[in-house]
Amino acid sequence: MDENKIASLIADSRLAFIQGNYKESLLLAKKALEEEPDNADAHQCAGNAHMSFGDYTSAIDSYKSAVGCEPDNGDRYFNLGYAYASNDQSAEALAMFAKADETGCSPNVVGQLYKIMGMLCFDMGRYEDAVLNFIKAEKIIGIDMDILQRKSLSYSMNGDTSPAIEVANQMKLLAPTDYVGYRISFNILLQEERLEEAEKELDRAERFAKPKPEIFFDWVAYETARYKLDGDKSHLEVALQKISDGLCVLEPSVSEVIDSYVNAADVYIELENADMALNCLYAAENPIHSFNHGFSVIELPDKEIRPVSRPSERDINHAIEAARRKYGDRRLEAMGRELIRKNRRSNPDAEEYMTPLAETQPEAEEIYTLGNDEKATYSMDKLDHIYRLYVAAYTLKKDTANIRTYASKLANSQDTQSKYIGKYSLVKALKDEGYEKTDEEYEALQKFLRNAMIKDPADLLALNFRVQCCIDLGKYDEAEKLCSLLSEDLRAPLKEQIEKARSGGEA
Repeated sequence: MDENKIASLIADSRLAFIQGNYKESLLLAKKALEEEPDNADAHQCAGNAHMSFGDYTSAIDSYKSAVGCEPDNGDRYFNLGYAYASNDQSAEALAMFAKADETGCSPNVVGQLYKIMGMLCFDMGRYEDAVLNFIKAEKIIGIDMDILQRKSLSYSMNGDTSPAIEVANQMKLLAPTDYVGYRISFNILLQEERLEEAEKELDRAERFAKPKPEIFFDWVAYETARYKLDGDKSHLEVALQKISDGLCVLEPSVSEVIDSYVNAADVYIELENADMALNCLYAAENPIHSFNHGFSVIELPDKEIRPVSRPSERDINHAIEAARRKYGDRRLEAMGRELIRKNRRSNPDAEEYMTPLAETQPEAEEIYTLGNDEKATYSMDKLDHIYRLYVAAYTLKKDTANIRTYASKLANSQDTQSKYIGKYSLVKALKDEGYEKTDEEYEALQKFLRNAMIKDPADLLALNFRVQCCIDLGKYDEAEKLCSLLSEDLRAPLKEQIEKARSGGEA
């Protein structure tokens, strides 16, 4: 055995790995193992190369061999644990990390060991253990925004909201212009229905954090929560204005534009404004063209003829300062240009009373637009959401043909809720159209839902749709029997529907 040759092969394998030549690194590691099959460093090099290819199974085998060669080296267990974690084998990863901690790791590994253990515990719902590991990681790594964020979320998920907010406040002290700390605090306050404090948190974020899509989306969540509590639809109007502000003030990506239009459609469904909901959905399916051509999520009323009332100088200054405080000078100018562009589009005669710019005037900053070569991509969840909203909008319009079109798409979804909504909406539309074999369609749906509950007796969604089917068919006694299987909070709205339908009203 030529020890110098083996050492040279391992050194070359490491160098190739550092330089990104992973195939060469693996080849050199294998040559070293041919010379000395029990060389831990050679197995380590092979494992590293396999990890770079995403071949976690082979990496695990290599790291196991390294552990077998050096069972008293904690770093070997750490690498094996990391490979398990990358392969979504959380329990095995934690076991290896615990062994690494027990055996002892090199100083540059220990901090990452506790951080990853904290992340794994969080994913497994072991929030107390997650907090303990993040605290250990902090003692070694020091201040780390990623650790602070995960620690705050761990406290929150464990119900310890006060320490969660304390950690979020630490994040704001370290990075006052980053929205993450504010957002964690806001979500905690919103979940606890501390709405006044939640609103103040968003106000703080608008004053100090850089504008981000999440701020505007969280405003929508806040206003929606207010609406659910008091039923005042003015909250929904404010939510729409926040979505519009976000599109105007930010430079959103295609994905963020799609999310904004879909959120607006959600709000319009709550407002029972089917036409605007559909407009927003059309825009969501054509985001680049819609955004670049000034589509507005705010319903623009017909021009009203009324006396012009100029606001006072104080009112004007106050409005400008409020906008500047929220968005900054550059964004304020962008908002102004956006308003002019939208006005020109909605009023073709506007050019007649616009003062032309002097030829020597420097060209105004170009208004942000999405690139026409960008591609709009939709996850299956996003498409399901869009199709559900189409079904809801066309249900408001009683347009059964279009209900069937989008319900059919949902009926083939991989998502259980979307599938149930699609199948039920399809049958209901056929009934509303007077289809002669409606009873057979309902019976087939009921059979499907019964089978779903046999597979999963806790499938309350299937039970809910069975009740809906009975209501549609006028089988009110059967609907009430099924309702008795639900908890009181789920049963109450369905019983109201049953009584309303029984008395001749529309369920």
